[in-house]
Amino acid sequence: MVASSSSNTAIPSNRRRAQPNGTRKNVTPETLVPLDAPIQPRKYLTPSQTSRKDVPATFARKRARSQAFGDEDELADDDAAALRPSATEEDAIKAKRLQNTLAARRSRKRKLEYQRELEDTIEIERQEKEQWKSHALVLEALLTDKGYQVPPRPVM
Repeated sequence: MVASSSSNTAIPSNRRRAQPNGTRKNVTPETLVPLDAPIQPRKYLTPSQTSRKDVPATFARKRARSQAFGDEDELADDDAAALRPSATEEDAIKAKRLQNTLAARRSRKRKLEYQRELEDTIEIERQEKEQWKSHALVLEALLTDKGYQVPPRPVM
């Protein structure tokens, strides 16, 4: 470590970061839920914080548009009945949720594969750096043996 005149202290490189980095430890693409695994049913004891609505916003907009322009033949008299999705809307909502779940699984797998690729690249770069460093030391030793003055190495 190099001492500097500033008040900042250098952190050892072997110390782990305390901030979250967006990934979990020891998770590989192979340990993720497979794409063909069944989708878990929604069985909440309390209302879900992430999916509170029975009808997603896109379906609610479509319904409001169709009711406004009179596309739907039967208009519900009861407001509570109007809020519940019809059978075809429920099927469309389930299909959309299935599609979203599969897309999320593919995205997680892609992210982990990309991260693994970056880590492998870093490791290769480290090995190359060590090889070049040892090569430079051998050449420096040869130069000093032959009586040449070797310029000082820059500190990194």
